[in-house]
Amino acid sequence: MSTVYQSLVAVEPITLICTICNLLIQMLIVKKFFLDKIKAVLDERRKAADEQIQAAQTAREEAETMKAEYEQNMADAKAKANEILANAQKTAAARSEELVGEAQAQAAQIRQQAEADIQQEKKKAVNDLKNEIGGIAMEIASKVVEREINEKDHQDLIDEFIQNVGEAS
Repeated sequence: MSTVYQSLVAVEPITLICTICNLLIQMLIVKKFFLDKIKAVLDERRKAADEQIQAAQTAREEAETMKAEYEQNMADAKAKANEILANAQKTAAARSEELVGEAQAQAAQIRQQAEADIQQEKKKAVNDLKNEIGGIAMEIASKVVEREINEKDHQDLIDEFIQNVGEAS
């Protein structure tokens, strides 16, 4: 039994040469029939991987460009919103000042109209009073002419005239 185990472990030159020849023949067969196909498959995989890497880089660049554009648009929108708000505030302030001015002008106009109406009513009252006083004076004069005036009658006529003027005013 020792010979059987010994042959499994021992190196025999013929077996070694046959094994080397067998390996070389297998390498030639693989090279002749399969190496080009293996290279083609590897090249396709490399090409696909390169395309995926390139696509990922392109997508990343596009995303960065879009992000920068988005940030710029947001900054522009914010600036425009601030500008619109400032313009609206200025417009509102100008409009409120304009409305206050108009209200003051209307109040002044109403005041002037009221004063003019008061003056006109005063003149009318004075004219009415003058007419009434003139009428009373005419009555007194006609009464004076109708009767002879003595001191007591003269005093009575003056008192009556003053009383009539007091009632008229």
